[in-house]
Order: sequence, then structure tokens, then C-alpha cells
Amino acid sequence: MKAQQGFEVYELVLGKGFTFRQAAGELGLSLTTAWRRYHFFADWSLPEFYGRPPGPLPPQRGTRACPRGRPYLPTVDGPGGPLHRP
Repeated sequence: MKAQQGFEVYELVLGKGFTFRQAAGELGLSLTTAWRRYHFFADWSLPEFYGRPPGPLPPQRGTRACPRGRPYLPTVDGPGGPLHRP
């Protein structure tokens, strides 16, 4: 469900130029939920963007598991990943 809602918010924000507030209203979500779903989808699809295998589901931004910034994605940020910084 998070991925589907995230994809819908992603399409509205990037594809149609909606703000997060407009996308949230269109989908019946709160503003915070729309923002979190958007970033969940972006983080979830990042390994594919770099041609890497999907990793574990990332923690949702803005929660205790990921309080700030992009979460660590082992297939992208880990050793051998395109964004790895030793």
C-alpha cells in the first residue's frame, strides 16, 4: 500500500507539477503522509535507478527509524555500491 500510494504521489508531484499539499488532497492523504509516501517510493526505487538489485525495504523518513535525511540503502550505499564512501 505504501508503495502504491508513493507511486501515485510521485506521479502527481513530478509528472503533473502538484505540490505535496495538492497531491495529498487529490489522494485523500494527510500532507505528512503524502510527503512520507513520496520519499518512501523514491528511496525504494533508488537501487533500480543505479542498476543494482533491490535491497531490504527502507525505513520511512520522518519516523523514529529514519529521523532525518535519506536512509542507508545497503545495495546503493554499501561496499561496492555506486554511492559508497569509504
